[in-house]
Amino acid sequence: MTDDGHPVPADDTAIDLAAEEMLPAERRQHLIDWFRDNNAGSSQDIARIFGISASTVRRDLDLLASDGIVRRTHGGAVLIRSRSTFEPSTEMSRRTAVEEKRVIVAEALRLIEPEQSILIDTGSVVCHLLADAIATLEMPLTVISNDLHVAKALTYRPNIHLFVPGGACRDGSFSLLGEPGISFLRDIRCDLLFMSAAAVDEVCLSETHLELVHLKRAMIAAAAKVVLMADSSRFMSRALHRSATIDEIDMIITDEGLSAEDIARFPAPGPEFRLARL
Repeated sequence: MTDDGHPVPADDTAIDLAAEEMLPAERRQHLIDWFRDNNAGSSQDIARIFGISASTVRRDLDLLASDGIVRRTHGGAVLIRSRSTFEPSTEMSRRTAVEEKRVIVAEALRLIEPEQSILIDTGSVVCHLLADAIATLEMPLTVISNDLHVAKALTYRPNIHLFVPGGACRDGSFSLLGEPGISFLRDIRCDLLFMSAAAVDEVCLSETHLELVHLKRAMIAAAAKVVLMADSSRFMSRALHRSATIDEIDMIITDEGLSAEDIARFPAPGPEFRLARL
């Protein structure tokens, strides 16, 4: 104990010695069980929860990644989703691939030019981060979105002409779905759509919620150029409902966690890939 009554912090060596009382295979099974309950975690949080060093966590996560159980992210990992109906909460999404989402948004901002009309998708944290970033720009823009977080971020911005087509708010989310939003989108033509996806593979984009699919399809039809923003943990998996075929996407912005082998599985010619650097 220290003089003020607090426990003396353990160094990595001491932590590792305690952790080695558990066989590595046993510890990794506990990690797998933990990921199935939590979906994602940072190396720092996992080290604290399991009482092991950051270096041990990194080794374990690398092994789980090589076995196809998790996909590594900057500073942690996410479970590779095997259930097509799995949908992470907004709070979970905010804690997953945080740095990856930030660099993806920074790359997306480079596509925006003054006087453009921009559609911003709903239902994802990366779209919320994009709206927060657009709110700092001074160029004149027209922005359309059915997401309440996006609308709030861009309200009272004198340089932004904001449209919120409307609809019914989906429980537990910021998304406005259904009419009158769908009809509104059928009658507009925009320069850019920044969209997200629950899951992406070389054939299609997919979602877990059918009403969200209808909205996304209307947005795709309204845009001259469709840009998908998705961190690498979303790739090579499928959700229940197809929202778009891969040939409807003009550009994909993701992070360097997506391997060259996975990119090679996409059709050619196909969407342009931009890998945002961490």
